[in-house]
Amino acid sequence: MAHIQLIDELVREYLLFRGFTTAVKAFDNDLKSDKDKGFRVDKIVEQIIHYINVSDLGGLKEYWSHLDSLIFSKLEIHVQPAVRKIEYSLYKLYLVTASQNAGSVRNDKVAEFLSKMLPELQGQSEWRDWFMLPYVQKPEENPSFSLYFTRTWQDSVLVSLHNLLATVFQCMPQPTLTSYENDAALVKRLQDEIATLKGKSQQSTEKTSPIGHQSRLAQYSERLTGPLPLVDDFSAIPSEQFEGGIREARGLRGLLRQMGGSPFMGRKPGRSQSQN
Repeated sequence: MAHIQLIDELVREYLLFRGFTTAVKAFDNDLKSDKDKGFRVDKIVEQIIHYINVSDLGGLKEYWSHLDSLIFSKLEIHVQPAVRKIEYSLYKLYLVTASQNAGSVRNDKVAEFLSKMLPELQGQSEWRDWFMLPYVQKPEENPSFSLYFTRTWQDSVLVSLHNLLATVFQCMPQPTLTSYENDAALVKRLQDEIATLKGKSQQSTEKTSPIGHQSRLAQYSERLTGPLPLVDDFSAIPSEQFEGGIREARGLRGLLRQMGGSPFMGRKPGRSQSQN
C-alpha cells in the first residue's frame, strides 16, 4: 500500500485548494501521530523494534493493541492462532533483549514484564520456564532459553511479523479513493481490448459477408461510369467481308445502269404502236 502516501498528499492539496486551513492543521497533526505509519510495513516493524530495544512494555502493548483492533481482530478465526503466536514471540524477544542490555536495569525490566503479564501468561505451559529467567545467570547458555538468544530465531520473528503485516495489508478492503488509479488503469485496458476485438471482427466481416463483395463491386463500377463508345450491329462483321460487300453493291449499281439503257428497262409505259 505504498500509494497511501500519494493519497495523503492529494487530500492535503485538496484541503488547501478549498481553503480548509483548520482541516489542514488537524490533518497534519494526525499524520504526525499516525500509528499506522501510512500502512508501511517496514515503518511498523521499525516502531515495534524501537519499543523492544528501549524496554517500553507499555508502548509495545498499546501499539500491538492498536494493530489488533485495526486489522488482526477482523481476520478469519483460523488465522488468529498464528497472530497470537507472533505476539508471544515478540514478548519473548522483548525479554531476551532486556536480558542482554548492560547494567542491573535488565533484571528490573524482566521482573517488571513478568509481574505485569502474569495474569495473562501464567496459565500457559510455554511460559512456565520464562518466570525463572530473572534468576538464571547465563540464560543464553541455558537449554530452555539458548534458542531464543540466537540471531536466527530473532530474525525469523521479525520476518514473520513483516510477512503477516504485508499479507494483511494487501488483502484488506480499501476505500474508493485509494483504488481509483487501479480502476482507471483497468478500464483503460478493457477499452483497448474491446477496440482491438471490434477491429478484428470488422475485418473478418468484410472478407466473408455479401456486403464486403458489394463494396468491392462498387469500386469496380466506378471505373465503368464514364461515357461508352457507340456500338452498332455491324461492329462484329470482319473487315474483309465488309469491303467485299461494298464491291458487290457497286457492281450491282453498274448493272442496273446498263439495264436502264435496254429496250425493256428504258421504255416508259404508254399507248402501243398499233394505236398510232
